[in-house]
This record gives sequence, structure tokens and C-alpha cells, in this order.
Amino acid sequence: MNNIVTFAVIACSVLFPFNLLAEEYSTRVLVTATEEATISSELASKVESIPFAEGANFKKSDILIKLDCSFFEAQKDVVQAELESAIVTLKSNQELATMRSIGEYEVQLSQIAVDRAKSELKIAQLNTDRCIIRAPYDGTMSKVFVNEYESIERQQPMIQIIGSGILEAKLMISSKWLAWLSEGHPLSIVIDENGSIYSATVNTLGANIDPVSQTIDATAKFDENYETLLPGMSGTATF
Repeated sequence: MNNIVTFAVIACSVLFPFNLLAEEYSTRVLVTATEEATISSELASKVESIPFAEGANFKKSDILIKLDCSFFEAQKDVVQAELESAIVTLKSNQELATMRSIGEYEVQLSQIAVDRAKSELKIAQLNTDRCIIRAPYDGTMSKVFVNEYESIERQQPMIQIIGSGILEAKLMISSKWLAWLSEGHPLSIVIDENGSIYSATVNTLGANIDPVSQTIDATAKFDENYETLLPGMSGTATF
């Protein structure tokens, strides 16, 4: 009887290999950060200081870059003085209007001058605020493209930062997998760089299928904020 069972198992192994009986679905993945940004200058100015070097960690609201703001501070002082002058003129004209020394038209013009000066002061304040760039979240300084005391132009990239939030994996899967794969499906990922295995969950599935390769993009979120994971690592995901 034992010989018959053994023969049956061997025959089954030949006709239906075990790798076909228990098919394993796998695909390549790339680890990316959910919080990543390249910060450019909104002003033409000079870099005054860069407190954090590449690879350094920072906290939310820390100063990442400080620009020379002397020119914009001077502009702000001029506009502030113009506003104060316009307010004095408005008050004077309002008093004259009560004595019928001037008409309502002059009062309206002085009020418009005050409103315009207030708007210009807001712009001046906005420019001075742009001189200090603060961290939008906890993270790491990934790259620094400029140097201290260097003059920069508007829209010039200055730094690249990566948030310390939970990372995600980008993967490309066969469109046929959509028959059983959905958001929330668990998977395990083996990272090439360290050989470690990490658990993750399918987070999003793409909206379009590539008609040539019959594949669709997907993302997976790691179940924990693993300290040994870094953006740019790659590996193999297994479902």
C-alpha cells in the first residue's frame, strides 16, 4: 500500500510540478518616499546660510535655508512709511471734509491710497517671509544644490528633502492579476541591498492598463516605518 502511495506522489510530481500546483506571483519593486520635495527659490537673492548638510536629519519647522533679506527688508520699511503717510493724509482729509473744506472725492482718493499701501505692505511682508525656508515635515536633507554666499535666481533648485514618514514600494503587475488582487492585499518584499524581508500591503492600483505590456502600475505601503529601509532600494515582491 505504501509503495502505491509513493508511486502516486511521484507520478503527480512529474505530471504537475509543485511550482505549478502552488503558483507564486512575484514582481520587481522600487522603494520610494511618500514625502519628497525639491525646493526652489521664489526670489532672486543670495544664500546666507544652510544649517543642514546632506544626510542630516531635521524636524518640522526647522530652518533649511536662509536667504539674504536686506533688500526686501528695506523695501518693506519704505512701504511701511508710505502706509503711515497715507493714513495721516486720510485722517486729515476726513477732518477737512467735516468742515466742508474739501469734497468727498478727495477723501475717497486718500482711502484708496491707504488700501494700496496696505496691499503693497503685504507683498513686501511675503517677500521677507520667503527669505526663510522652513521644513514642512520631519525628514532628511537628501541633496544640496547651492552653496552659502552664492547668488541664486528665481525658480533655481536649492535643496532636495525626504520625509521620515512610512515609505512605499512602486511595482508593475500583470493585468491578469486584477482577477484576484485588490487594495489591502498583503505581500512580502525581499530587498536586494540587505536581503531582509519586509511586510507590506497593496495601497493603490493604477487607473490604466498598458495595452502593449498588459501591465498596470501599483503601490504598496510598508506595514511599519523600518529604519533599515531607504528610498532608492529595490527588491522583489511576492504575493
